[in-house]
Amino acid sequence: MQQNTVDYDPRMEKLKKPLKHMKTVGVLAVILAILAVCLMNGFYTLKDQEQAVVTTFGVPQTVTDSGMHFKIPFIQQVHKLPTAIMGFPIGYDQSTGQSIDDESLMITNDYNFVNVDFYVEYRIGDPIKYLYNSSEPQMILKTLAMSYIRDTIGLY
Repeated sequence: MQQNTVDYDPRMEKLKKPLKHMKTVGVLAVILAILAVCLMNGFYTLKDQEQAVVTTFGVPQTVTDSGMHFKIPFIQQVHKLPTAIMGFPIGYDQSTGQSIDDESLMITNDYNFVNVDFYVEYRIGDPIKYLYNSSEPQMILKTLAMSYIRDTIGLY
């Protein structure tokens, strides 16, 4: 039987130490890069008139107000919403000022036609319901407002 023996080579020892050091430096560089990305993606800032819904794996967890906040990167997401009063026109185009007959022309109780214009203002009261109960909450509000306006105009 023949045995393979490896001769001791001091040059190999000299090569192993730098390779081990380079491996350690590489692992530390990867860890530092991951930490840097987590820190950069972990903080978010909200302005004075903003709120945010923080979701964890798509499930709403908290509603946060203005200021600087922390989230868990890649696990939590932030959906920013304005808290200021917002609005939309009914019966006219806001940019041109022209009347939109489908929205503005209404009939009264005594069968007269009136052309009405409204500006509806609203504020988001519950951000979670605003985000998740409907795909188009502003369109639903506009349709409801138009229905109530037509109902009221039809009474007179």
